[in-house]
Amino acid sequence: MNFNKRRCILEGQPSHLAMSGVEDNPLIAIQDDVRAHFGWGLQADIDSAKTLQLAFDNSDPFGVSKWNTAERNQTLGELQIKLLKANAVIFVGAAVEAGELEQMVGEGVVFVAADGAVGALPIAAELACIVSDFDGTPHLERAAKNGAIIVAHAHGDNLDAWNDCIESWSHFTNPPSLILSHQTPHIFHGMHNWGGFTDGDRALCMAHSLGVNFEDVYLAGFTLSRVGQWSGRTEVSRKLEKLQWMARVVQMLGLEQQLD
Repeated sequence: MNFNKRRCILEGQPSHLAMSGVEDNPLIAIQDDVRAHFGWGLQADIDSAKTLQLAFDNSDPFGVSKWNTAERNQTLGELQIKLLKANAVIFVGAAVEAGELEQMVGEGVVFVAADGAVGALPIAAELACIVSDFDGTPHLERAAKNGAIIVAHAHGDNLDAWNDCIESWSHFTNPPSLILSHQTPHIFHGMHNWGGFTDGDRALCMAHSLGVNFEDVYLAGFTLSRVGQWSGRTEVSRKLEKLQWMARVVQMLGLEQQLD
């Protein structure tokens, strides 16, 4: 990829390159469709996001100074630079086979893992970040302990999970660097909604918003036919239903030909 410096950010401050505003961004609007389909209420998503925002709205969240708003912005800026400079960005989904990633490792290649799929990465792989809604243990916890960048997502059904994980991570010698995300149409200071629904397609929406050239994007382990081995504990039929929504987001981003 030819790195265009004008698309880069200065002094670690994130450059938001979303398709449009929240009101008419289809990648965000589809979240309402998902809620309606599954019968989930918006208020639960709002409550989880607001609680996460308040927990981090100080200079030393959970006793970890690197988790304050300025440091999280710096982390997002550094992540954007890494993604824009990469020759290729591999997005790793839950159905990936560990062996298929070995041949993808190379100079200038970075990996973005969907939650527990980080466990499939070869040792030599350069991990850019993990996009997580906190059900990827034990692989997520190991990566957190190694100081990975984690895009930590709040939704209506994971408030207890994110609180427990973050409290645990705060005691690590080298806690992960965090970026906070949510899935509501509202603005929460210090948090982001790039669109999408599952960890994998939300990762793609994030990359799109940060200006990543999708000609340099590759999907591994994104499938509609089965629940991947790196998925968290889930009810199979419901998970397969969720994957259909993932496919719709991937199609909106023009990458449907890479679905398995």
